[in-house]
Amino acid sequence: MQFSFMVGVQEKHQVDFSFDQFMGNLAIRVDGQPAVKDFRMLSLRLTKRYEFSVGVNEKHHISIEKKRKLFLAGLRPQQYRIFIDGNVVQTYEGK
Repeated sequence: MQFSFMVGVQEKHQVDFSFDQFMGNLAIRVDGQPAVKDFRMLSLRLTKRYEFSVGVNEKHHISIEKKRKLFLAGLRPQQYRIFIDGNVVQTYEGK
């Protein structure tokens, strides 16, 4: 699953999210620079939240929530919710 979104009004930043559901590699980049890296192969938790901040003069708190299904998670679509400053701004579903 891959998606990108923009954050900010005066100070814009591009956030890129990439997760390989079969290999378990997850990467979040801000303006091309690594912000979060994770390896998710086995987990007992159904929901994982990744949090970070962007901006210098115009700061924003970003959360990306990844929710998987209970059974056969590697074969089923997962849900991704994007929060900017605590507000849901986008939802994606896919592998």
